[in-house]
Amino acid sequence: MNSSNAPRFDLLLHAYGQAADTPGHLDALAAEDPAARDAAVHHLNSAIVHQGTPWTATGPATEYVSAIIRRGAVADGATLVELLCFLGEVAESAAIGAEDDIESLARPAGRDIEAEVAAMLESDDVDAVDDDREEDDEDVAYLLYEDEVRADALFAHAVLGCRAALPGIVAAAAYAGTHPDERVRAEAAETLAAATAALTADTPPH
Repeated sequence: MNSSNAPRFDLLLHAYGQAADTPGHLDALAAEDPAARDAAVHHLNSAIVHQGTPWTATGPATEYVSAIIRRGAVADGATLVELLCFLGEVAESAAIGAEDDIESLARPAGRDIEAEVAAMLESDDVDAVDDDREEDDEDVAYLLYEDEVRADALFAHAVLGCRAALPGIVAAAAYAGTHPDERVRAEAAETLAAATAALTADTPPH
């Protein structure tokens, strides 16, 4: 995650606040340390997608997971199964709000949501962000959701991030479908079906 093109996870959110801890977990997915791998998988399943809910960090984290699978960087079969299952969860999250105008929700008129989020997450002075706050020790990330329009926009951005990650999920699942481990191939088939269905549903009719 040291690439200059890597997203700034400290400006993204997962279920427990700022996603600044996510890059370390992503790096650990291909590590030789089984405890680090297990902790990383747990992070994906608890923070990056939490009980079926995606966050703004979900899309970028998913693209990284898909990429390391396609590179054959995950040697442990059990970890690979877990990662494919995670990708399947993301694919299902991409279908959330299929009947809604997610694009409009993500970009409300007269608001620059990304700039607002960056300003709040980078602010060292929480009171300057919200003078009406009563609890000074509250994580500023959670203040982002006190504004209904911004909360809806953040959720829409999360869903759009899942949709943008679908081609990578399809490619990763297809690659894993040739794995010698039957468990991996079985999970890859399920993930591929979920991603393909979500990708088809996200394609407007001609």
